[in-house]
Amino acid sequence: MGHGSSPSGSPGQRVQSIPSWSRWHHRLHRSLLAAPQLLPPGAALLVAVSGGQDSLCLLRLLQDLQRLHHWSLQVFHGDHRWRPDSAANAAHVQSLCATWGLPCHLEVADHLPSEAAARQWRYDRAIALCRHLGCGQLVTGHTATDRAETLLFHLCRGSGSRGLGSLRPQRQLAPGLQLIRPLLPFSRQDTLQCCQALKLPIWPDASNGDQRLARNRIRQRVLPELEQVNGAAVAHMAACAQQLAEESDLLDQLAREALATMVANQSTSLIPQALAALPRALASRCLVHWIRDHTGRDPDRRQLNQLLLSLSHPKTTDQTMALLDGGWRLRWRGGCIHLQRGEP
Repeated sequence: MGHGSSPSGSPGQRVQSIPSWSRWHHRLHRSLLAAPQLLPPGAALLVAVSGGQDSLCLLRLLQDLQRLHHWSLQVFHGDHRWRPDSAANAAHVQSLCATWGLPCHLEVADHLPSEAAARQWRYDRAIALCRHLGCGQLVTGHTATDRAETLLFHLCRGSGSRGLGSLRPQRQLAPGLQLIRPLLPFSRQDTLQCCQALKLPIWPDASNGDQRLARNRIRQRVLPELEQVNGAAVAHMAACAQQLAEESDLLDQLAREALATMVANQSTSLIPQALAALPRALASRCLVHWIRDHTGRDPDRRQLNQLLLSLSHPKTTDQTMALLDGGWRLRWRGGCIHLQRGEP
């Protein structure tokens, strides 16, 4: 559908044309119709807006599509005070929201020592704001490019399918609150072209050029090289991440079903023969779920490999197999594997 065409297939009925209807409006509209659980009609949405191209593209498209889906829209901006221009950035977002007639909620941080701390602070403040405003969806502008970068980042860290398949379209942040990423079908080039076509005032983030940050090195050095190998590399990696997420979910389901036959009443003991009879991938996932359920922690890859290797050589004597974080240990006793809480 070209620029200026009226949308079709809208919820319930045909509607009047949206001013400046574009191919990006059409793509997002059709994507949301295909996955109505992401942003249900009439939902109260809090949109996280940094002022960069992705979040501005998201906000403008959602506002234009609002009459089709009947959402209520409010904006959240977190000023982490990392950059000298952060206050001006916040004022820019507030001014834009005032011009567009959208409520804007600004949160300002006191001191954030790291990128990870800044990220956690933004989510904590956004969750609190969603609860205060009664919003069931926190919406962010992550794209397929972000998903490809995340896959590469976790690949370098040695993550398994769960990590490689992260940055999903939807995940629970808190009871009754979902994090939604409706722009995952878009690339960063798409959001830039959308902003340029709709003449949206992008606020440039100077920290994106900081080569000390691993994500920036992946973004500026690694991805361009991969796109030289294959121009559709970003789309392919994003699709791969989605497939890995779906396969990881299936493996989780199978692991839960298998565990239900091995333990009773949240038992802290497992029968090694039952685990050893499973395919390695499923046995591994069973161990991860069992340990996480009781300790709140995941075993690292080295510990997991040692545990899997020991399944084929059960111990006849009482001895420790592995020491876990938080003072937990795995022990062989009576031909079974036991989780015990010991001295840290």
